[in-house]
Amino acid sequence: MFYFLTKSALQFGKHTAAVSPTHKLFSFHLSPSTITLRFFISTLENPSELSFAASYLISKLGFSPESALSASKHLNFKTPEKPDSVIHIFKHYGFSQVQTFKLVKKYPRVLSCNPEKTLLPKLEFFHSKGVSNKDIAHILCTYPYILVKSLENCITLNFNFLSNLLESNDKTIAAVKRYSPILYHKADRFLKPCVDILEEYRVPKKHIASLVHRWPRSVMMSPNHLRRIVEEVRKMGCDPLKPQFTTAVMVMRLLSESGWERRLGLYKSWGWSEDDVLAAFIKEPWCMMTSDDKIMAVMDFLVNNMDCEPSFIAKNPYLMKPGLKTTFIPRASVVHFLLSERLIEKKPNLVTLFLCSEKMFLEKFVYRFEEAPQLLKLYGDQSYLSK
Repeated sequence: MFYFLTKSALQFGKHTAAVSPTHKLFSFHLSPSTITLRFFISTLENPSELSFAASYLISKLGFSPESALSASKHLNFKTPEKPDSVIHIFKHYGFSQVQTFKLVKKYPRVLSCNPEKTLLPKLEFFHSKGVSNKDIAHILCTYPYILVKSLENCITLNFNFLSNLLESNDKTIAAVKRYSPILYHKADRFLKPCVDILEEYRVPKKHIASLVHRWPRSVMMSPNHLRRIVEEVRKMGCDPLKPQFTTAVMVMRLLSESGWERRLGLYKSWGWSEDDVLAAFIKEPWCMMTSDDKIMAVMDFLVNNMDCEPSFIAKNPYLMKPGLKTTFIPRASVVHFLLSERLIEKKPNLVTLFLCSEKMFLEKFVYRFEEAPQLLKLYGDQSYLSK
């Protein structure tokens, strides 16, 4: 241990000795690097101050002295056998050294777990459900506290509940990757009551499943809070039978009151009324999740470059979804060329132009013209510039 600390201090000193002489270590203006070097010197003078666990974290996983000292407060192992076996299991399941470091840094106590009784059964369970090593590492590095939960009474029940709802292990795995804590809290605390509330409002099961699959965080909240959101969305005029209802619930879950008011003001600056904004939200709730900058940029482009009336955009709020540089500008460039060369007589419907698939756009506005190579170059150049 003394050798390791000496070596680390000397390596670190290469960067600090010139600007942080030893006689200045006790000044009242200490830089972070000086504090670290001071820690090394103190430890070298009193090696017993550094616990076995802290020195293990430094030498085995590359922790900084400060991080090791903090993490070691949660550890009391005196020999390397148990932590070595824990690290060995993670390595066996494909964890990289960086991933193991991240996991241990978030949850140091994992090194004190019983690898055979606590870790291995859970890793084997994930494997049995079709979770790849890569996804296991992602899930546990994101939220390692899952490892402290009961396999039988929590993890298995939660996974099976999700699998029954989504009717697919693959979708369940995707949901867990998007929000790993969904396996941590017992299903009857958040997940099941929230699903029950949505069912109570006659939201179709397939729409609930889509919400949980795509935005699992949306159903991991206080059931009373979800009920208030669902009731508010219903009073806005959203139909629980339509897929936009669950999207609206998700948006209201994420959007603060100040965020709503700010975006309301932006749309009103383009001539929309509050009723226009509400009608647009009911049609396409994502229009209220669009960033402030994008709202202004897209509205400016459509109104001033495409001669589009703001009222038309209000009635077609889906136009707020495509990217300005990835969709609007390249496609508009092609259409402007077609109009200038009189290859088409009039400007196409903007909803068709900007919301159709890539394949349909190319077939309708590029490939059917003799100038296709030139159009493709124009379209490709615009796409390239947008990147």
